Amino acid sequence: MLKSLLPERLSTHFLNPICMLKNYLKTSFRNLLRYKSYTFINVFGLTIGMATSIFIFLWAADEMSYDQFHAKRDRIYRVMSNFKYSNGTIETGWATPLKLADVMQAQVPEIDQTMRMSWDTGMLFKYGDKSLDESGFYADSTIFSIFSFPIVKGNRENPLPDIKSVAVSEKLAHKFFGDEDPIGKVFRVNQQYDLTVTAVFADIPQPSSLRFDYILPYQIWVNENKSAENWGNNGMQTFASLKSGADLEAANTKIKNLVTDNCKDCINNPFLFPYRKLRLYHDFENGVSVGGRIEYVLAFSGVAIIILIIACINFMNLATARSATRSREVGVRKAIGAQRSSLIVQFIGESLLLSFIALLLALTIVEVMLPFFNALTNKSIRPDFTDPLFVSGFLIITLFSGVLAGSYPALFLSSFKPATVLKGNAQSSLTGGGLRRTLVVAQFIASIVLVVGSIVVYNQITFIRNKHLGFDKENVVMLIKHDGTSKNYAAFKNDLLQLQGIKSVSVSGQNPFAINNTTTDPVWPGKPSDEIVSFKVITCDQDFIPTMGMEVVAGRNFVDMNKQDTANYIINEKAMAVMGLDRDNVIGTDLDMWNGKGKIIGLIHDFNNGNLKENIMPLVFVYQPENTWRFFIKIEGDAKAALASIEKIQHKYDPDYPFAYSFLNEEYDQEYRNEDMIGKLSLSFTLVAIMISCLGLFGLASFTAERRMKEIGVRKVLGASVINLIYLLCSDFTKLILLALLVALPAAWYLANEYLGGYTFHAELSVWIFILPSIGILLITLLTVGYQSARAAMNNPVNSLRSE
Repeated sequence: MLKSLLPERLSTHFLNPICMLKNYLKTSFRNLLRYKSYTFINVFGLTIGMATSIFIFLWAADEMSYDQFHAKRDRIYRVMSNFKYSNGTIETGWATPLKLADVMQAQVPEIDQTMRMSWDTGMLFKYGDKSLDESGFYADSTIFSIFSFPIVKGNRENPLPDIKSVAVSEKLAHKFFGDEDPIGKVFRVNQQYDLTVTAVFADIPQPSSLRFDYILPYQIWVNENKSAENWGNNGMQTFASLKSGADLEAANTKIKNLVTDNCKDCINNPFLFPYRKLRLYHDFENGVSVGGRIEYVLAFSGVAIIILIIACINFMNLATARSATRSREVGVRKAIGAQRSSLIVQFIGESLLLSFIALLLALTIVEVMLPFFNALTNKSIRPDFTDPLFVSGFLIITLFSGVLAGSYPALFLSSFKPATVLKGNAQSSLTGGGLRRTLVVAQFIASIVLVVGSIVVYNQITFIRNKHLGFDKENVVMLIKHDGTSKNYAAFKNDLLQLQGIKSVSVSGQNPFAINNTTTDPVWPGKPSDEIVSFKVITCDQDFIPTMGMEVVAGRNFVDMNKQDTANYIINEKAMAVMGLDRDNVIGTDLDMWNGKGKIIGLIHDFNNGNLKENIMPLVFVYQPENTWRFFIKIEGDAKAALASIEKIQHKYDPDYPFAYSFLNEEYDQEYRNEDMIGKLSLSFTLVAIMISCLGLFGLASFTAERRMKEIGVRKVLGASVINLIYLLCSDFTKLILLALLVALPAAWYLANEYLGGYTFHAELSVWIFILPSIGILLITLLTVGYQSARAAMNNPVNSLRSE
């Protein structure tokens, strides 16, 4: 009806493409339904590949979205410091002097605003009968104008007007006051201050490196830490925003010597580093950013592409393998006038149709598996289908898969000559065997590298978990010292020691495996005046070393006899070496440090006092029980009963504080949670890659066996055994896997060495890490191909030869 109403040329112009598209869709669906096993293998492989890629896309997008929500993100900088030591090494950190912010504001015209912030601080907030332990910072009120943490209630212009004010998050306000207006309410904070709520800020967005539920006036911290006003004290963090259009290089030139100009003994040169980049580029070597978390983002993005390519290779292999079944179709279409371009469009269209079907299934898998993925990665990712970037990412993945998978089959199939294929003389030219062999090798090279890489990562994680650090981290409970337990330290400790299951109790200011307290202050006889050496410092009591099971190899431990060891020190073997001493003369050597002039009374065997990526650092133990913030309690026997007893004693001295404890070994595991997460993701993605590769191998073996059915029948009639036939069909694939191993294993060895080279302490790279995956891949190949070969070999030859 519509065609009769339109002019002939116009109707042809509009209706022919519509008819052509309809024809293409009909043909595509007919082929997909006709060859169900082929369709299943391709759709399932693409679905798993796409789902994996989408998970990686979501994870990478979340990582790269951190700290991007700030309106001034391109102008916000963290003040970093390069500490230059006399041996030529440079350490980079973000600890800065208190006075630096004010001097930067006054002397650097490119600076718009500065902000000082303490380290993360836990505080007890009490209102009426309700008290909660919350986490936040001491900071300047400029935190709310530099960063986009909007004030939703209260004083927007001056959120912290005086020393008796506090700004809290919506979440914290709701915990205490529900729907009541929190402005003007007075908190009792840490049983020390009465602070009035003057501002409420919006809850911190998930992709934020800074997370807190309150901000206290920075001046409170300054009043309690007068020593922080010394230029040599690097006790806080500093942030700055530059004026619009300001030159970063010029600002850094003016900032570089601000500390050393005001402190002749200081060795740190500050510089501005883009805050929005810090999460991903936090690793520094010799004062220069060399990467960080971005390496994981790039590596897994590469893995996503590899997995997609592996899935696409399956499609290409199977499409060329069944080229003979499509050859007559191509011949007929060309004979009646079809152009090669239209055939290419048709075959790529079929590929895109498969990709979109796979996308729908992949999105379903993602929706179902997302809670497990979030638990694995410790994130709260939710796909946002209204986000153009998100939707375009999915479309790009789909188009990439469809075009990549369909491009070669489309070019290959559309190149057939109609006269040749219609006469049935083109069978030998339609195999595409060379390409398929190349693609199978490429697939398994990628799979083998991923398998070996996953094993190496897993071994390193196991090594980290099981490594003896030089002290006993098992069965050690840690409690934060609060007001009551701190003031009644001796009584609290004595009460704990009376409990069954409590072996020892001590206090310290640092975790032994993550000591962030450093100094260049120690002076010993013969120390060159120009030598600057960084020492880690542990403040503790006399029971800390025995509680941790650390080995005293010379001298003695501290004793608490009227604090006779207040001016004495214990060092580790690394410190002894740095000082140019040995075991014969180290004990009794003079040492001048924080507690004044004293003696070295003990030598501790070296233990890992930092990340396993780092060397063991020189270390000094200082007897300062009052300058500690954690109890370390060694328990034995029933842990649950011991914890219940400890909780009762803690509530006796600090009734308002919740019983919040942790185990030392669990905190150690948390220190390497990124490595653990990367290991689990690597293993998961490797299993996916192997599954997709084997799926394609299964389909390819099936088509190969089907194509050689008549050959198999002839060989059986001539006396070939089933074993001979299985060997015949398996040998070709086995040669391809062996070739893949020859290429993949050297590449995997190189990458494994690069990865382990990032750790000073790492697992050994055993030859079995390469041998076992190789044997496993070969066995999987033989089982996959052997199953199809056995089926073909056991068929009755009469069935395959009947048509001859």
